Amino acid sequence: MKISVLTPSYNSGKYIERAINSVLKQGYFNWEHIIVDGQSKDNTTDIFRKHPHLKWLSEPDRGQSDAMNKAFRMSSGDIIVYLNADDEFKDHAFEEVIDAFNQVNVDMVVGQLEMTFSNGFSKIKKPSVRIDEIINYWPCRFPGNPVSYFYKRSLQEKIGDFPLNNHYSMDYWFLLRAYHSYRVYKIDEVLGTFHVTESSKSADVDRGKKSLKKTRNEFLIEAKNVRFILVIVKNNLLKLIRKFRWLFSIKKFFAR
Repeated sequence: MKISVLTPSYNSGKYIERAINSVLKQGYFNWEHIIVDGQSKDNTTDIFRKHPHLKWLSEPDRGQSDAMNKAFRMSSGDIIVYLNADDEFKDHAFEEVIDAFNQVNVDMVVGQLEMTFSNGFSKIKKPSVRIDEIINYWPCRFPGNPVSYFYKRSLQEKIGDFPLNNHYSMDYWFLLRAYHSYRVYKIDEVLGTFHVTESSKSADVDRGKKSLKKTRNEFLIEAKNVRFILVIVKNNLLKLIRKFRWLFSIKKFFAR
């Protein structure tokens, strides 16, 4: 099986080579790496020219979703994975994923994710593969970065293009539809590293939460599934119960 690694890029000269090298270091060799750049103003395209194996273009676009859609249309692989320009794969990732696809008849393989922060702190994120858990968008139980999930080409062909007006949660938009209708399988391997910096979209927590909620609600309208509504209601009731328990304990403390 051929893997298509798809990278949206804009002014990524500081870290794009790290992403490129993480693909080159893989032990599995049947892959292509496609980069769609939004006409960067820094040295990004100079770095592309140093790597003749890359298939790339640099032109104005309408944001990250547009670049992701363009890259997919340029690709020819059986398995798709998106690698953001500032992230990287673990050395063993491709082999682990292909082994899983060969052993189990599934549409998507999800792994663990290493998250590193600018202060040196890092943690391992273990996502859920249950839609009734990821439908509650906060705290994030879904894969937090596309470097940690690979899927069959047919999946994206059926789900369709990433929405151009969604700049913050296009990955969640895709995962909700994938988890709802297709077979998702989890492996206990760390597949990649998500480098969280001040410039990362995820650093804007408030805007990210609003986007996740909007994306989730759009999906609920589309899916028309009562079970999902009940899951959300249950989750909100549990939050209220925990809140009132906390308030009650405070009241008892001051009543002493």
